[in-house]
Amino acid sequence: MAKRLFAVVVLGCPNIVNGIENPAFRERVLRGLYVYEENKSHNPLIICTGYHIPGTVESQAYSLKRHLLRQGIPETDIRLEDESRSTLENAIRSKVILDETGIRDISVVTNEYHMNRTKYIFEHMCPGINIKYSSAPDGVSSTILSELQKLENRKMVNLRPKIIESTLFN
Repeated sequence: MAKRLFAVVVLGCPNIVNGIENPAFRERVLRGLYVYEENKSHNPLIICTGYHIPGTVESQAYSLKRHLLRQGIPETDIRLEDESRSTLENAIRSKVILDETGIRDISVVTNEYHMNRTKYIFEHMCPGINIKYSSAPDGVSSTILSELQKLENRKMVNLRPKIIESTLFN
């Protein structure tokens, strides 16, 4: 097998909300697929992230994988990271996979509303990695988007101490 030169890190999010597929999840799947295809010459690995939320059938990571397999992505090109419960943990655990594989070039896929916090976290937690970012459309109503943006703002306020703590113990 040719050496992998690139990874697509698709951040998980709840795949089912109120019994229906979350449009933000669907957009991440589609964007991850696009970035994978765009980088096919680099033998990309797709890292699917996200834990198993209690009350759901499967982990976010496995649900991402299942959708990608349906689109024809070979299973050998997909790696699950299904223990992370936050974007910070996504970055930490993805970095472990990147170190194991020797991959130094990645594109992180998430929705637009989530991108600022994602960039901040990955820039701090993945030293030595060349990172690009690929925004998936939010796929939600303006009312829901407004609530998501408020949540992101609150999470950003609390992020710096968590980053400092994580770097002290890694």
